[in-house]
Amino acid sequence: MSDNAPTTGQDPEEPDTPDADQMPDAEEMEEPSTEKEPAEAPKAPEPGRPEPSHEAVGIGVIGRPQVEPEAEGAPSEDSPA
Repeated sequence: MSDNAPTTGQDPEEPDTPDADQMPDAEEMEEPSTEKEPAEAPKAPEPGRPEPSHEAVGIGVIGRPQVEPEAEGAPSEDSPA
């Protein structure tokens, strides 16, 4: 197998170690987080339409006929063609 990627001698599964200039210093590490408090977090918009009035269970739906009515004029599987 021929790889065109240069080999660095480093395990590809190992993450790259950042350079010293990329690492935050101790002063930066002591700064407070900029994350918002839970009360300040954005809220999801209110739903514009109400929830459906049926309850899905398995592959069926409660409150509906078990068999869909056949379309008029469509040949059924039981009738000869």
